[in-house]
Amino acid sequence: MSDAIRIDAIELRIVALPLIEPFVAAHGTTTVRTAAILRLLGPDGEGWGDCAALPEATYTEESVDGAFAVLRDELGPRLLAADAITAAGVRALFGSVRGQPMARASIELALLDAECTRDGRSLATRFSEAPRPMVPAGVAIGLLDSPDRTAAAALARVAEGYGRIKVKIAPGRDVEVVRAVRAAVGPDIEVMVDANGSYTLDDAARLAELDEFGLTSIEQPLAADSLADHAALALRITTPICLDESLTSVARTLEAVELGACSVVCVKAPRFGSWLDAAEVLDHCARIGVDAWIGGMLDTGLGRLANLALAAHPAATLTGDLSATARFFTEDICAEVVIDGGPGAGVIAVPTAAGFAAALDPAGLDRHTITITTLRRGA
Repeated sequence: MSDAIRIDAIELRIVALPLIEPFVAAHGTTTVRTAAILRLLGPDGEGWGDCAALPEATYTEESVDGAFAVLRDELGPRLLAADAITAAGVRALFGSVRGQPMARASIELALLDAECTRDGRSLATRFSEAPRPMVPAGVAIGLLDSPDRTAAAALARVAEGYGRIKVKIAPGRDVEVVRAVRAAVGPDIEVMVDANGSYTLDDAARLAELDEFGLTSIEQPLAADSLADHAALALRITTPICLDESLTSVARTLEAVELGACSVVCVKAPRFGSWLDAAEVLDHCARIGVDAWIGGMLDTGLGRLANLALAAHPAATLTGDLSATARFFTEDICAEVVIDGGPGAGVIAVPTAAGFAAALDPAGLDRHTITITTLRRGA
């Protein structure tokens, strides 16, 4: 059997999943997680993909509606025009398309799913030779209206099994929030903060006040395009700097580490435009001795399963944004992801099935679909 897969049709959907509570970050507030979902169909079977673009173009330049249009009008027709393709061939197929990394990554993910289903192997084994069977559970807490409320939320999450708490911060909503969280959860729970690029180098003294709390890292303190400023900030604080929005490719990640702009890497495959590139970044992190973890995007069940597979890579040395379904949604489009273990020590099982199909909830998918269209070869 040829490794390449022929695609004859692409089913594109937008789903809408209401969040249990609004999620607030420096780049905006999300109350309903809309997402583009795609299904590839052909004589070799099917593959499912999730596009991680957020509802609004606030985290990056991509949005759900924009990514859906790009998949429908640009990337989908190119895929259908190809005789056959492998997941590894997606980069070359879309080489002339500028930007749109999350849309491109969703097609690659769907092809990886089709290949894994055909070959009878789990997605985790595509990303590393010796994936871990379980990964520790981590959670993010958005910007809330008081330090006390944030601390109470953190304590509740620890009770649910989360051993790493990530707290969103912004100017004026930082030191006292972290002080309250650390006092609530104690010294043994991992705590990190995420600024989503909301500070400048002029805020270095303020950020240095966070050093006393023993944070795992501060994620993306400055603007995404300012590697030099991050390197300068690293000399003025002791909390390790982790980059997220700044890291858009394998080369950019290695450049950031070499410049001293970060000592921790947040790996988000959709941001790289490739799940295979994300696995390559993890390989590099293992080689050069840099800590890494897997970031989340308020993911649907499909994205959550893919992130768990990537987090099974041994080079994902720190706890990632790997949460149970119930943290964000009352209903999802896949079987519920749950945490096993006691307070502060929870783990999540890495999927071992060959492909996503077994975990999908067809009725839930249909119930939450608000837009659907199908592209066909030759149409």
